[in-house]
Amino acid sequence: MRLPLIATLLTALLAWGSPGFAQLQDAAGWIRQCLDATANRGASAEMRGMYCTCMVAQANDAGAATLAALEQANPEAARQCRELSGWR
Repeated sequence: MRLPLIATLLTALLAWGSPGFAQLQDAAGWIRQCLDATANRGASAEMRGMYCTCMVAQANDAGAATLAALEQANPEAARQCRELSGWR
C-alpha cells in the first residue's frame, strides 16, 4: 500500500527538484546509493525508500556527495525524513 505513495512522492520530488533528464538520472543513482548505504540500519526496504526519496531533495539543495555527508551536514533534514518515512 505504501509503495504507490513512495512512487508518487519520488515522482513529485524529482519533478520539483530536477528539471532535466540528467538530473533525474543523478537522483535515481543517488537514491540507489542511499538504499545501499542504509541496507544494514534495521529498517524495511519501504521505509528506506521513503527516507532516501526525502533525502534526495535535501541532497539537491545541499550538493552532498554521500548520504553520510548529507546527514552530518543537515541532521534536522535527516530527522524529518526519518519521521516522514516512519523510521524511528
